[in-house]
Amino acid sequence: MTNKHQKHAKLIRPISGLYAKQEIGLLGAPCGLIENIVNSIKSTLGDEVKSVYLDADHGEGSEQAPSAQLVDMISHHEYRFDEKLNAFDQKLLCQQNDLAFVNANHFDATNQIPIICLSKRDSLKRKLDRLTNIIAIVLDDGIDAPFDFILKKLEGKEVPIFQIGSINDISSFIRSKISIPPINGLVLAGGKSIRMGEDKSQIKYHGMPQEIFMSEQLRSITSQTFISKADKIESDHGIPIIADSFLGLGPYGAILSAFKYNPNAAWLVVACDQPLLREEHLSVLIKNRNSAKMATCYYNPETNFPEPLITLWEPKAYPRLLSFLSMGYSCPRKVLINSDIQIIEVEDDSFMKNVNTPEQKATIWQKPTA
Repeated sequence: MTNKHQKHAKLIRPISGLYAKQEIGLLGAPCGLIENIVNSIKSTLGDEVKSVYLDADHGEGSEQAPSAQLVDMISHHEYRFDEKLNAFDQKLLCQQNDLAFVNANHFDATNQIPIICLSKRDSLKRKLDRLTNIIAIVLDDGIDAPFDFILKKLEGKEVPIFQIGSINDISSFIRSKISIPPINGLVLAGGKSIRMGEDKSQIKYHGMPQEIFMSEQLRSITSQTFISKADKIESDHGIPIIADSFLGLGPYGAILSAFKYNPNAAWLVVACDQPLLREEHLSVLIKNRNSAKMATCYYNPETNFPEPLITLWEPKAYPRLLSFLSMGYSCPRKVLINSDIQIIEVEDDSFMKNVNTPEQKATIWQKPTA
């Protein structure tokens, strides 16, 4: 028996629904009421959850489709397409969001919350095929129990039931459904060390190779720790290696290679040439992590920019890094500068210092290095 031919590379796909990592469809009520509920929930969730709302135009529409437009409104921006979006287009547009609210009167969603509204009883009954995974039920004012056909659809499954005015309770429930990605650690140790004249990852500032020391700083605060190398080699120290699969791009390629290895984890990335960097500095990033942002990083006053090589990159950074690469940019700092990120400022920034030359190596400590 021969193995089946694999036509395409087998990649690990990011966890996602039809539109975003997590999505909830609301149906069974007038569309205006659904929009009001979504806006109230979004307001209660605040900035800790980045979300998008998918709805349909309820007007008659224009006879002639508008040309593509990017409109700078006073309170927001609008991008109008002149062509129909397919499923991949929609996912590409929504992938920076943690949660998609969907008007499921019009569109499918992987999870649903039916609203028990008397005026829309027959309409909801006609949409039973859209109820594939009911996670909660909302009762409109004056309703004290779900419709019989909804209970039958549940097939004995128990789900929470909320009154329509209990926005705080509904929001807390939805917040509990949003999982925070685990954090993996990545030590960048694949550079050529041309200026140093020796492999920077093997310098023993702390009595062990620097790549091992940095791995130790990450080990207790991350789910898994890896060392990034330019080539696939066997680890001498039992620490798994992620070899560059995006070649010739330096740290940018290493970060992308890590996301290719696991696109569903956040990656706490550190360089091996920062001997003053400690676990305590990395723990500050985790403590101040904002998973709704694309990344959490330090502000480096020496460069007057975010520091990309002491950064906690969220999974949503992966497609953005790829997008910048497609436009001809391979600078992780440029991605941070032009993205929605969480920046941390500290008084003592000495731990960010890079050591790239023998002269810097000789002066990094007040006493000689080992």
